[in-house]
Amino acid sequence: MSPSAPEPKYQLSYWPLPFRGCFISYLFAYRDVPLLEQTDFAEIDALRRTRVKDQSVPFMGPPVLRELATDRALSQMPAIVLYVSRELELVPDASFEAAMCMKVLMDCNDVLMEICRYNGSSVWRRNEWVEFRRKRLPHWLSIFEESLTRGFIGNEPVTFADIAIVALFGNMMRCLPELEPDVITAAPGIHQLCSRIGAKPTLAAFINSEAERYGKLYCGGQIEASIRAMLEQDSRETQ
Repeated sequence: MSPSAPEPKYQLSYWPLPFRGCFISYLFAYRDVPLLEQTDFAEIDALRRTRVKDQSVPFMGPPVLRELATDRALSQMPAIVLYVSRELELVPDASFEAAMCMKVLMDCNDVLMEICRYNGSSVWRRNEWVEFRRKRLPHWLSIFEESLTRGFIGNEPVTFADIAIVALFGNMMRCLPELEPDVITAAPGIHQLCSRIGAKPTLAAFINSEAERYGKLYCGGQIEASIRAMLEQDSRETQ
């Protein structure tokens, strides 16, 4: 950060990978607003294991956003996104359009829950993965594509819902490139939207920096290992 750059107002605590945290960090990157990131695994794990009554905000797991000037903290990705998006001027003025953006964000959150097996409650098994990739994922993609067709996303000015699409599908395609053809086939408009929004220079630079830090690390742990095992089996079966 240059000497003339503003000091960060917020600290984001999240695991050292993009996954759910990038829904927040991408907003700041898109607006070129500084964000202090706490990504040390041991530190995040210590926060998570702190007694609930001693936590800055009662929470089960990150992300957690802390307002540095007041020490107020907020958890739950959708709540954090809505909170900071107002300051970053990424929320529509009209109440219905704002609610529709939140609906799109919650759809994104549901997809995250599905692909990570409901926060790691189990690893992927073959029959469940086949159902997800052949039916659930295309159906979700059709929902997002129809949302684009109806003008709920993809307009000017850009909203937090548009950036959420990049955080969900842009990051998914970057980390799990085997799934990019699925997006192109079922939701070509969403694929184009990810490319357009992701091309904003400040956001593109941030995404590149995450790729340098984390490579193609997606959601981590046994869940990610099981996703990659399923994708490898998909590839073998189509050869």
